Amino acid sequence: MTAFLLERGLIEGTFAPCCKEEGLSFKEETALIVCCPGCAFHFGLMENVRVVSLWKILPETDFPFPDYGGQVMTIHDACRQRNRRSAEMQDSAQALCSRMRIALIEPALTRDETPCCGGSAKDLSLRRAMAQRRADSLPCKDVALYCTGCVRSFSVTGAVPHHLLDLLYGRITEGLTLPDQTAGPDPGPARR
Repeated sequence: MTAFLLERGLIEGTFAPCCKEEGLSFKEETALIVCCPGCAFHFGLMENVRVVSLWKILPETDFPFPDYGGQVMTIHDACRQRNRRSAEMQDSAQALCSRMRIALIEPALTRDETPCCGGSAKDLSLRRAMAQRRADSLPCKDVALYCTGCVRSFSVTGAVPHHLLDLLYGRITEGLTLPDQTAGPDPGPARR
């Protein structure tokens, strides 16, 4: 994705530090294109930063969108996008699914009413229980997601997680499972 954005002149470079790093600041006005709800949240709190969702920018480009031919999925909105000043990432994620001809069935609780997938739970067994409860409440097994933490949570349920980045490239979302309880504490969300 970075190469595509660079080739189209949409970005000047990449910003590698994690949004949660201590002491990050921007001396001049900076626009950051993000696909992670956590990054959108954390960078959005900083001075001199304007956050733009990758999901909003892509439909305005010549990106070669795959055609899923009306495959039915549901969508789970990330905690970090609930009750924000803007529903940009929620709206854009849905529009992007539409652009890829994914037929979304809205869950009963969605957008700002979306229950947490368990990714915020410190206790691994609680995280698994929260993820399973949310998966059980969804109208179908295939779930479109735009948060890696949510992907990890749904990976331990009967749901089939599909990260938007993987969908864009026709890849299967895999390898994002929670550690076994005997392996020690949960290391937190994987970075994408």
